[in-house]
Amino acid sequence: MLEFLLAIFAIAVWISIGVYYFRESIFQWLDNRFGKDTPLADLEAASKQNEPPAQEKSKD
Repeated sequence: MLEFLLAIFAIAVWISIGVYYFRESIFQWLDNRFGKDTPLADLEAASKQNEPPAQEKSKD
């Protein structure tokens, strides 16, 4: 039973060391995966600004 507990303790220590060492990349991944997305610019409004204004046809 003691050997089983020591094995679990050793695995827990290795996992905690790994999490501590890679914490920056883990937090970046979690933020990218579950964080709020940044809104994209309105592409339709940007394309309309570049176009010249449409001229209306006369009703002659």
